[in-house]
Amino acid sequence: MLTKKQLIQEVAELRKHITGLEARIKDCSRLEASLRESEERFRFMAKTTGDVLYRLKYSSMKYDYISPSILELTGYSPEEIDAIGLSTLIMKFESLGENILSIADAVRNRQERKTGQYLVDYLIRTKSGGSRWLGDHSFPWLDESGNLIGSVGILSDISERKRAEAALRQMNQNLHLLATLDGLTGVANRRRFDEFISREWGRMQREQAPISLILCDIDFFKLYNDTNGHQAGDDCLREVARAIRKSVKLYNDTYGHQAGDDCLREVARTIRKSVNRPSDLVARYGGEEFAVVLSNTDAGGAVNIAENIRREVEALSITHHQHSGGRILTISCGIASMIPVEDYTLDSLIALADKGLYEAKKQGRNRGILKTGTS
Repeated sequence: MLTKKQLIQEVAELRKHITGLEARIKDCSRLEASLRESEERFRFMAKTTGDVLYRLKYSSMKYDYISPSILELTGYSPEEIDAIGLSTLIMKFESLGENILSIADAVRNRQERKTGQYLVDYLIRTKSGGSRWLGDHSFPWLDESGNLIGSVGILSDISERKRAEAALRQMNQNLHLLATLDGLTGVANRRRFDEFISREWGRMQREQAPISLILCDIDFFKLYNDTNGHQAGDDCLREVARAIRKSVKLYNDTYGHQAGDDCLREVARTIRKSVNRPSDLVARYGGEEFAVVLSNTDAGGAVNIAENIRREVEALSITHHQHSGGRILTISCGIASMIPVEDYTLDSLIALADKGLYEAKKQGRNRGILKTGTS
């Protein structure tokens, strides 16, 4: 049986313990109040901001939380998004900094710890049937032990930015197009020709496929740029062809330069019409010369196209009284074809086409001559 003194000590200890418990309860109450306040503040921000805050669990691929503003961006409520999954709405990925091909790839990269935070753009289908671009800035979601649970992130409406980027790309494409078109005829210019044939030569070399080149020259036609001080030697490969022009009366001297310009435009349109594949190129090579680059086309195919071009130009029946072979305008064609191999270069192809053009002129014009790597 406790003595009075012992009983007083026990009561004192009990009061002390109770006081401690009361203090802890007060601390817990304050902590709970602080947590409620933080949660209310977070939810207020989530509701009022235009961005969407989310937390996604990888185990279930369900959203632990997604803010109500998802409704404004997609037309779907958080409950609907959780039921159908945001991934079902994604029409297109544009990854920034990572080669993400699909939602599955993104999840797998996260689960395998191959990535930390990342940025990716989604084109999503909205509930109304429209589309909208969303930017996703996401971070790994780890537990206290550092184990991966899922991801947390922010979805933002970036449709306006995407429209601006598309407009800028289109403007750059238009500027590039203007820089690579011949202003008079509307076909590709010499700069575009040089870029294109160099690229296609490399591609055919890798594929070990044939590439063909047709050089077309309007017979007895004075160079358009001669009246504006055309720089001599625009292309040394055409010097042989120019040398045979001698002292013959030329087209522009008879009909005037405006008529000559009109003629060049008409010939350019005719050549372009005769080359049907989008992968081929028609370019103004210089003056009254045009070039046709034909990828994956052998010698027989190139000859057929060149002959079709020659017939179509002749069929225009453009009057040319100074033509020694007749009264209408004609063209001559040099044709070269080869499979790019170690023994040949791009210059070899161009030189062969120029040699064929020279021989076509020498043999009476209004014809095409084929030159191959063996001729």
